[in-house]
Amino acid sequence: MPIRPQAMPAKGQVDVWVTQVTGMPLEAGPRGESRRERVMRRRIQQQFFLRLLLAAYLGCPGKSVQMVRSDRGKPMLAGDHAESPLTFNASHSGEWLAVAVADNVPVGIDIETERSLPRAKLLANRFLSPAEAEWITGLDEPFRSRQFLRQWTARESLVKARGCGLAGSLGQIVLDWQPPAINRLPDDWEDAGGMALSSLSMPEGMVGHLSSAGEALEPAVRLIAP
Repeated sequence: MPIRPQAMPAKGQVDVWVTQVTGMPLEAGPRGESRRERVMRRRIQQQFFLRLLLAAYLGCPGKSVQMVRSDRGKPMLAGDHAESPLTFNASHSGEWLAVAVADNVPVGIDIETERSLPRAKLLANRFLSPAEAEWITGLDEPFRSRQFLRQWTARESLVKARGCGLAGSLGQIVLDWQPPAINRLPDDWEDAGGMALSSLSMPEGMVGHLSSAGEALEPAVRLIAP
């Protein structure tokens, strides 16, 4: 499944690719229909698509794209492209995959499929700031679950852009809501004033957020139909 060559995103912009990889002609992974095999096949297909997409920006075959993870789990280019200014981040939820690509700006993206969360109150009290949790627990369904997912994806995109683990960070992140916006970030995040957060225009039934470190970026969402 070839992807035509891509120019690096313009200054101040980030390309956001959104697709349902399982609907594409990607022959990769096990062919069985057990739940384990379907999940494994989907993950392999997502990684295959990610390599093809990055290769379109790098001007090389997909098999030449090497990736590693930092000590804190942030994916990055390795091998011949380790010095490339291309930065990226990916997130998946169910059959959906979203990939953010930028030029020399750390980015983080997180998406979720909207769904009912029976434990939304408990999750809000555990992971969100007291003010956010109080607001969310006062909502009725389906708004409670929907708004929790918005606050959650905003948080996780910030952590992913920063390149640090969720543990020890979530409790110090305070966000406003409607829409989610940065109120306070952890004290040990250097240059936290340069972090930017934006909501993404997603297909119906999806919610997503993008964050960048160093400068605000305008997301250009590109939906790829299977």
